[in-house]
Amino acid sequence: MLKHQPAFILHSRPYRETSVLLSLFTPELGKVSASLRGVRSTSKAARQKQAWLQPFQPLLLNWREGTDAQPDWVKPQNLEPNGSNYGLKADANICGLYLNELLYRLLQPGLGLNELFTQYQQTLFALSQSNERELMAWHLRQFELALLTELGYGLDLTQDAQGQSIEEAAIYRYQMQTGLYRIAPDADLSESITGACLLKLANQQFCVGCLSAWKLFLRRVLQPHLGVKPIATRALFN
Repeated sequence: MLKHQPAFILHSRPYRETSVLLSLFTPELGKVSASLRGVRSTSKAARQKQAWLQPFQPLLLNWREGTDAQPDWVKPQNLEPNGSNYGLKADANICGLYLNELLYRLLQPGLGLNELFTQYQQTLFALSQSNERELMAWHLRQFELALLTELGYGLDLTQDAQGQSIEEAAIYRYQMQTGLYRIAPDADLSESITGACLLKLANQQFCVGCLSAWKLFLRRVLQPHLGVKPIATRALFN
C-alpha cells in the first residue's frame, strides 16, 4: 500500500558514499528514520535534492508499506517539497533548531502526534514573523508546554502538589514526580517561580518580566526526560 505523509527533517547525517540517513517528524508516525540514496553526488538531480533537504522545509514523504514494515523506519519511494521553506534566520533559526533537537530526543517512533505537528508548523511560522527575542522566547515556551502535554507529561499550573490553588503572591519550586510546592519567602529562591508567573503561563498570557522564570522552570521540567546530555542548541544562544 502506498502511503503519504507530510514531514520535516529533524536530523540528517551522511550514509555510505552518496546517501543520507534522515530522522523525520510526521503527524501520524511521529519520528521515523529513512535513508535516501544519491543525494551526496555532484549530479544536477542530487544538487536539487540537497537544496530542499534542509531544516524547516515542508516535505511530502511517499513510501510503500510492506508486511515487514517497522514503526521506526520507512523506505521512501519519493521525498519532495511540500511548500516553501519557513526561512528562519539568525536567532529565529537557532530557535527552530532548538525545537528540532527537542523533538529528535523526546519523540518515540510510531506515536501519532497530529496536534503537535500542527503546533510545530504554527511555531515555525510565528518565529519567521518575529523580530524580537522576547517574542521568540515566548513561542518556545508555548511549544515546550504543548510538547509535554502531547507526551503525557502535561502540567497543571493552577494548583500545587497538595491540590491547593496557586496564589499569585506565593513562591513555588517544581520537583520531579511531586510537582509544584510552595516555599517560604526566606528560603533558597534558586529555580523558584512566582505564582503570578505560573498563572500567566497557564492562561497563555505573555509577560516580559516572567520570561526568565518560565525558561528556568520549563528547563527543570524537561531535564529528567532529556537525560544528562546537554541541549546543543542552547550554547548557540550564547
